[in-house]
Amino acid sequence: MANATPKLEKRKDKNGELIIKNVPVLIDFTFNGKRLWLSTGEHCDANKWDEKNNRVKASVIGSAEINEVIKTKCEEVNKVYREAIIMGKQPTPSYLRNILNADKAISKKSLIQHYEDFIEGYRLKGAKGTVTKLKTNLKHLQNFGKKQHISIDFDTISAMFLNKYVEYFQVQLQHTNGTIARNIKVFKWFLNWASKYDYNKNYTYKTFNVKYQEPEIIVLSDDELLHLFTMTINNDCLRQIRDIFCFSCFTALRYSDVKNLKKTDINNGFISITSIKTKSQIVVPLIRESKEILSRYVDLPGKNALPVISNQKMNEYLKELGKLAGLNRPITKVKFRGSQRIDSVTPLYEVLTTHIGRKTFISYMFRKGVDSELIRAISNHKSISSFARYNKIDDEHKASAMTVAFKKAI
Repeated sequence: MANATPKLEKRKDKNGELIIKNVPVLIDFTFNGKRLWLSTGEHCDANKWDEKNNRVKASVIGSAEINEVIKTKCEEVNKVYREAIIMGKQPTPSYLRNILNADKAISKKSLIQHYEDFIEGYRLKGAKGTVTKLKTNLKHLQNFGKKQHISIDFDTISAMFLNKYVEYFQVQLQHTNGTIARNIKVFKWFLNWASKYDYNKNYTYKTFNVKYQEPEIIVLSDDELLHLFTMTINNDCLRQIRDIFCFSCFTALRYSDVKNLKKTDINNGFISITSIKTKSQIVVPLIRESKEILSRYVDLPGKNALPVISNQKMNEYLKELGKLAGLNRPITKVKFRGSQRIDSVTPLYEVLTTHIGRKTFISYMFRKGVDSELIRAISNHKSISSFARYNKIDDEHKASAMTVAFKKAI
């Protein structure tokens, strides 16, 4: 068993006294009865070191950044060790040290050029929407550099830089905290990639986060969904939009998966596909309503099961459909730009998008008490945190429970 433990160097001065100031932080790597000491490049006073947890004390200024560097070094040696085992080698201390100290080609590319390479990689393996998101993020970064008159590179990414970047989103672009947090998350995604391949050695960004309040999840109520599904629509285009949206409400499929759904993906009452976004296998049972929708398009020319148009056009028509259906329930949106609160109230039809169909399915299943793991297996959520947001007690359930409770008390 291998174990990498950060420790302070035990070295004595000329007088035989243990050195306690500016002590090198080493990694004690033990494996197969052998031991290897490695330098982290970091230093710490003995009284600022947490012996129990093998890290710089949290009260020390800059401890988060130093501890992140130490953690990364530990992960690096563990990775080299595991790779040696996988290749069938019997690693020795000298072997590991040679691999870790091997001269690596120093990249002469700038951060921007590496970001462009990062995007290019996702052109081949990522969804179109992912590439668009990355390109937009890079454009924001370049525009920020021009505004600040700075050349952006890995060594310029400091806490001050990131705070100014957030300020740029708030003041110049008038973005709300949620949008800013998503942009910073995408930027950190790229920086993690650059760190993984040793293009970046500056880990300051790892401890930087933008706090924001998750927006309210907007879904159709049971009555609204039933009304939309059963209402008579004379307009052929809007009728198709209704069918596709309701199909998402009944299956939890993302827009991209509904658009890509082939007739051959449907067998024996089940949909079986590989998700466009997650690249993982999904099996969704078809209920009566989703079967009814599919039956309306059995004679659709071509391979596709449903006549799905572009997402942008679909969202435009959904608002028209919602207005026709009388989906006027007021929706209150609360956003923050910095500490400034921004409230807006709009009718439901104005905020209808294709993604609300998927959200409606998940919320409906939770309200009906369906097991969360079963719902997640159908919805194909990879992130547990984003999925957990749907599992909340709805207002009607609260009101009913309170009424029963106070009847007993009074």
